[in-house]
Amino acid sequence: MAITYYMLQIPPVLFFILITLFGALFGGVSTYFFRKHISIKILRSHNEVTGFLFLAIANFYALLLSFAVLVVWDQLNETRSNVSKEGSSALALYRDIKFYPDTLEAKKLMVIYLDFVYNVINEEFPNMEHMKLSRETPESFNRVFYKMEHLNPKTPFQVQLVSEMFNHLNQLATYRGLRTTSMETEISPPMWLPMIAGSIITILCAMLLDIEHTRLHIMLNAMLGIFIAMFFFTIILLDHPYSGSQGIKPKSYKQIFTVDQWENQRVQTNQHIINTKTQ
Repeated sequence: MAITYYMLQIPPVLFFILITLFGALFGGVSTYFFRKHISIKILRSHNEVTGFLFLAIANFYALLLSFAVLVVWDQLNETRSNVSKEGSSALALYRDIKFYPDTLEAKKLMVIYLDFVYNVINEEFPNMEHMKLSRETPESFNRVFYKMEHLNPKTPFQVQLVSEMFNHLNQLATYRGLRTTSMETEISPPMWLPMIAGSIITILCAMLLDIEHTRLHIMLNAMLGIFIAMFFFTIILLDHPYSGSQGIKPKSYKQIFTVDQWENQRVQTNQHIINTKTQ
């Protein structure tokens, strides 16, 4: 499990403060010791070459970080889109089962389907938050397939409805598969090596610049460290879409339980009104 996952267990604001503080200390303290032990007179004669080298390295490193941010941002948007489509398919399938004409078969299927929804909310998503796969949820999803395959539609209208239900069920299976596989799309550990090494080289080149005022040099390099740390914070935050307080949650699945609860309350209210009138 990537170390970045454990970083996301820290509250986002606190994590942002810690990582930018580390960047500032790394840039500022290293510059302080560099200025203390390296002769500035030697650097002054090579300042133009050093400045050109720093500019080239900084541009290439900014391009690398920007590319990494764009990659994880695109992956996050794609993941959110798939989760949204999965939720829409789950809601559509719930309505198909709810209003299936054969109420006895629909009730049996609804019990199995709501068990699957419950497992998604309380078992699968919490496991994905901890970068683990679910065991109970795939089994409950298979039971939905099995029960639906054994429906016995008696009229052409019921046959059409079952076909529509299978269409929504297959869509749900497709987007659910995309969601579970997206858990493995994090940046691989070797990819962090050039980003970390690039940050060290960039700050080292900034140390080689000949700036007469020592405190100004330290402050500028500390700000450079903060800026690089903010890029790292953004990449880490976007790299794990299901982890941390900002992770993707099963809102659509929870909405199914809310709609089902409203529907049951409406039925009970109507039944109470009918009983009151008949008395």
